[in-house]
Amino acid sequence: MNQITAQNPMKLETSKEAIKINNGNGHLSTLEGYIPSKSMTKDGKTAYFSQSSEQKPLYGVFSKKEQIHEIYRAEKINGKWSNITKLKVCPKYASAKHPTVSEDGKRLFFASNMRGSYGKYDIYVADIKADGSLGVSKNLGPKVNTKEDELYPNIYNGTLLFFASEGRDGFGGLDLYASQVSYNTLTPSVNLGSHINSSRDDYAIQLDLEKGESYVVSNRGENHTIEQVTIAYRRQSMDNTMVAYSDENLKTALNAETSNEYTSTSFED
Repeated sequence: MNQITAQNPMKLETSKEAIKINNGNGHLSTLEGYIPSKSMTKDGKTAYFSQSSEQKPLYGVFSKKEQIHEIYRAEKINGKWSNITKLKVCPKYASAKHPTVSEDGKRLFFASNMRGSYGKYDIYVADIKADGSLGVSKNLGPKVNTKEDELYPNIYNGTLLFFASEGRDGFGGLDLYASQVSYNTLTPSVNLGSHINSSRDDYAIQLDLEKGESYVVSNRGENHTIEQVTIAYRRQSMDNTMVAYSDENLKTALNAETSNEYTSTSFED
């Protein structure tokens, strides 16, 4: 089976840069690995993204600075991104990153290591108010989160939440999972299977139902190179494409009905 890299390969970031909005499929960082691109509302007028900086920790006068991730919102005015605003979705000294906005523009999903998380980074959701501010950040609970990292949330088709987790028995490193979510309910997470996941880290997935293809960002490349791989999840084979002859896990995720409530509030500004 052959791997296919993205048509627009991601560039390696080697220098510290000021806040900016990245286009395309994301980029790489020597410190953080894969960094997803901005998440935009359906009308293309509002974008959400995360940025890291070094800050002194809460305790320890002589402690070294720690890397903190923060989420920002930007508005597109007259064709230019402006009004960049930092969003307070978690307490000071905690991190929040990998934001993704729902299709209706009313909810923001993100990963955070704030106090009260089940493990390291958990997936949270917050309602987006009419004025652009955010409501209470709510932890998605044990149906999604574990004692390890849950990262890279991404909403597909309005209700299907994809994310990467390393806290479950999977195929190695970060595996991709899915859960159906509605306003206040979600299904138990489903591993997308060995045809989507690999023995390395699998970060993110996008689906093209018409073509029967998925596009997976993974470090399964030579020397753990991070690249985008095209995987077919329909049954007929395609040239130069991995073929998933059994796609029951993905079908289960796509067809599941929501049944479980979110957990209680973890942080309120």
